[in-house]
Amino acid sequence: MNSAINGRYHAQAFVSSAMPAPSNSASRARTNRPPSGGPEYTVEELAARTGVSVRNIRAYQTAGLLPPPRLRGRLGLYGPAHQGKLELIRDLRAQGFRLEAIKGMLSQTPDGAWSEYSLISDLFSTTFFTVETPRRKALSEMAAHWGTEATPEQKERLRKNGLYRQIGPDEVEMLSPSLERIGIQLAELNVPLDTVLDLQDVLIRHCRAVARHYVEELFLNLAQGIAAAQAEAQARGLPPDPQVIAPMRALFERLRPLAIGSISAAFPVVLQQEFDRAIQKQLKKAR
Repeated sequence: MNSAINGRYHAQAFVSSAMPAPSNSASRARTNRPPSGGPEYTVEELAARTGVSVRNIRAYQTAGLLPPPRLRGRLGLYGPAHQGKLELIRDLRAQGFRLEAIKGMLSQTPDGAWSEYSLISDLFSTTFFTVETPRRKALSEMAAHWGTEATPEQKERLRKNGLYRQIGPDEVEMLSPSLERIGIQLAELNVPLDTVLDLQDVLIRHCRAVARHYVEELFLNLAQGIAAAQAEAQARGLPPDPQVIAPMRALFERLRPLAIGSISAAFPVVLQQEFDRAIQKQLKKAR
């Protein structure tokens, strides 16, 4: 079992310089792009420059994330603005953001500010909120502490819940080994595996909802403010300044434990309230 408050949620959390340089798998190096009116590319050339497939480029256009190309006869031509926006979409997708979230974010970003905004996207790393070192384990061993082997249905639930990252046909990477240890202790208390999976699913669903609010109402708003400031500076003829992100490093580092700690602080209180409510309900039934 794993921490559903992880940045994968997902998430979904952003901001560069607060993190070490992103891995090659999460973000490709961005090329220097000439100003508007520079060279234009066919969709195949744009795909080669950004690493985004032609199919996905067209899908992003259909979804309204990417503007249509300039037509020269029947040939579609893409410019630097397309490339900058596409690079940002690519990086956010690699970091686990859904198309709806990306579309909402881009709709609030000033036109032409994609290169500045992409400075911020580096901060949204899949490891920003991670506090544990993932550990590998075979799916076939996931039910060993219950003295059995997981059924195909249980394995499928494990694959889909977001707490494990599939890295092989029968091997996963547990994103939070400490949460798995909680599952083992529940097994020692003779709690059935299906019950543990049910609790896990509820945990993920509600933690994901809380995490989504933190990301969309706090982290993204801060990131959008930086993007707007960068765009304003560029409008005054100033070059993009990667160092503008640096002051956000300490802020996001402080926000991380606050976001995670809020769950730990609130849950014992809510747990006691729910326990008391359940007892009162049982007492009323007994009368």
